[in-house]
Amino acid sequence: MNDPIELISKFAEDLPAEAAKGEEALWDYLARRGAGILNCHAASFFEADDVKKRLTFKKSIGPVGGDLVGVAFGYQGVVGFCAEGRKAVLVNDAENSPLFTKKVDKGSGFQTKTVIAVPAVANGELLGVMEFINSIPGVFSDADLKTAETLTALVARDVYIKKLEATIKQLNLKGESTINNLSGGFIGSDMEGRVIFFNPKASEIFEVGQEYLNKPVVELFQLCPEVVGAIGDVLKQGKTVRRQEFTCSVNGKKKVIGYSSINIKGVDGKIIGAGIIFQDITNL
Repeated sequence: MNDPIELISKFAEDLPAEAAKGEEALWDYLARRGAGILNCHAASFFEADDVKKRLTFKKSIGPVGGDLVGVAFGYQGVVGFCAEGRKAVLVNDAENSPLFTKKVDKGSGFQTKTVIAVPAVANGELLGVMEFINSIPGVFSDADLKTAETLTALVARDVYIKKLEATIKQLNLKGESTINNLSGGFIGSDMEGRVIFFNPKASEIFEVGQEYLNKPVVELFQLCPEVVGAIGDVLKQGKTVRRQEFTCSVNGKKKVIGYSSINIKGVDGKIIGAGIIFQDITNL
């Protein structure tokens, strides 16, 4: 008999490779590998809508697994009870359990005898319910329940991280799009003094390409010393200014630049860099 700790350890070891494939792959991995580790006939993951109190078959393996994907229903039965209370449930006699509903069995022709249902929760958010069905030895043990909880918690954590990464990427893309479409120039750096934003209008005003992107801010000195000074004041002293001016020589042409400097904040409100918003006001 395999040691549960070794099985869980191997499960966790292979998790990053599945995480790289995305959220769907993670739930599929939990259903497939989890069923093998718990030595049962079938497994299903139900995605939860905790506001509407609905569960949807997201992943299902077993004799009728493919027929169930996409089916949705209100919180009911063992998985509904699990979702509502956010507590793992072990049922070794489904036939006589008051928690069990036979609706899915009647519709699919499958007979459920034993069930483990575990809430997939990460950072306080209910992502869904993982269900393992029909222990091959005959009954699930308390150790099986603990193993199921551990496997589900590991995957829920990685799914939550993937969701956060996707959200941050969307916000970054939205922010980048906004910055790129500003009517004025924008140059921004991270807290380490590396140029992370150099929008198209900045390139137009200073008549350069994107060669300063990802370079140290000090390299902007050859472009315009005043830009380095303005960003440096924000980074080092937290000093921001509004509606100031400086003159700069751009390819031998004297330009008057109107600018404001700002702190760049992340989605959590923390300061993550400094920036300068500016316009060419030479002919105004």
